[in-house]
Amino acid sequence: MATRDRVSLPLGFDIPDGWVPVEPASVGAEGAVFVAVHPGTDAEFTPNITLSVGQRPDQARITDIADEAVERLGRSMAALEVVRRKVIGTPIAPGVTQVLRLRTAEGQDLVQTQVQLTVPGASPAERLILEIACTATPEAARGLGDDFRRFVGSVHVRRDFTADEGEDS
Repeated sequence: MATRDRVSLPLGFDIPDGWVPVEPASVGAEGAVFVAVHPGTDAEFTPNITLSVGQRPDQARITDIADEAVERLGRSMAALEVVRRKVIGTPIAPGVTQVLRLRTAEGQDLVQTQVQLTVPGASPAERLILEIACTATPEAARGLGDDFRRFVGSVHVRRDFTADEGEDS
């Protein structure tokens, strides 16, 4: 059975201009290690970027992990459609990007772009998955796509930590 235990990892990334970091729990994203919002973009929904890290010691393929993310999100939505999906990365560190069209229980239409990235461990049992998502109304999503691509492109595992820092499960 797969474990999706939350772990911390010494990650570095660049926050795009106009995005404000917030405490994940303050916006109902308790499973995330990082959340940023883009205030003032849209009156009906505040766009957000979330970053989560989960341990995946099983042998699940990255496409199966992406399917699980869709299933998990679908449980809280009135409707969900996978608009586009692309496998990225390398065989050692595969990833998936996918664009989802969502409808909330309140009837609000949203777009979520998800990226799942593999961080290989010393053994397959130590594999981590980064899940990065940007959620916005369709109108706001069109204008924020470049910001999200820049954020994803800047995410990296920092090498500037001491031996007593790093993962804590």
